[in-house]
Amino acid sequence: MKNSFLVFVLSFLFLYASAQKKPLDHTVYDQWQSIGERKISNDGLWVMYVIQVQEGDNELVLQKTDGSSRQSFPRGFESVFTNDNRFSIFRIKAPFAETRQAKIKKKKPEEMPKDSLVI
Repeated sequence: MKNSFLVFVLSFLFLYASAQKKPLDHTVYDQWQSIGERKISNDGLWVMYVIQVQEGDNELVLQKTDGSSRQSFPRGFESVFTNDNRFSIFRIKAPFAETRQAKIKKKKPEEMPKDSLVI
């Protein structure tokens, strides 16, 4: 008798807990992020990585390995450290929305938004 009541209560709690989760659909997929490019400086003091999103602008993060300093750069990609580890060099993509609109309007390559270089 007690066991059947316990099973009933546990099954009710399980059903209640599972009903609270958000279902997976395309809006959830667009929020997922992943780590893309990863670089470590030659001296091991700096780490540079890209946080990639499903749709939109990525973010490049430059961080000290001890966690004391962290900088993020919207739309950064193709990163490298210089041989002496004093500088990082990377490119900045044109904003996703502007590039998408230019493709929709079928602009010529010379009229498309351009990337930038950061040192």
